[in-house]
Amino acid sequence: MSNHSAAPQASLQTLLDKQAIRELKYRYLNACDDKAPETVAACFAPGPVAINFGHIGEFANREDFVAVFVALGCHEHIVDMHHAENMIVEMTGADSASARVGLRFHSINTRDQTTVQLGGFYNDEYRRINGEWLISASTFTVRSALITDYSSGSDAVVWAGNQMPSQAA
Repeated sequence: MSNHSAAPQASLQTLLDKQAIRELKYRYLNACDDKAPETVAACFAPGPVAINFGHIGEFANREDFVAVFVALGCHEHIVDMHHAENMIVEMTGADSASARVGLRFHSINTRDQTTVQLGGFYNDEYRRINGEWLISASTFTVRSALITDYSSGSDAVVWAGNQMPSQAA
């Protein structure tokens, strides 16, 4: 009897875990848009993590990442929208998982009168720690980037490509 009930229970647990991971990623992205650094930090595992967000930087712990998030994004003149798409979660163990998550990102800088549109994807790793799913590694890869300047009253393309411009550009 236990063999018949074990398979459906394991399948249900997998579904519940995958949903919890999706909700964690959405909570993270919403916290970025809401400029909520405490919530952003709480989405990542404490201690060592591997965060590689390309042009934004690489970070070995959530505190260093959140400090840069606050410096770059937590201003009234920065208006961000992060939209996750096409999320595929794979369970890699009872307390570990990985996911690929598409991202559409749009940012308006009302002070500089510029916009940034990015498309790309996250490759994430997750761990269940004390019963809670947390991000333990995250790498973002840009697939498309468009930067415009609207200070003249119409959009002028500053950059378009399959990556962000270098810091020197």
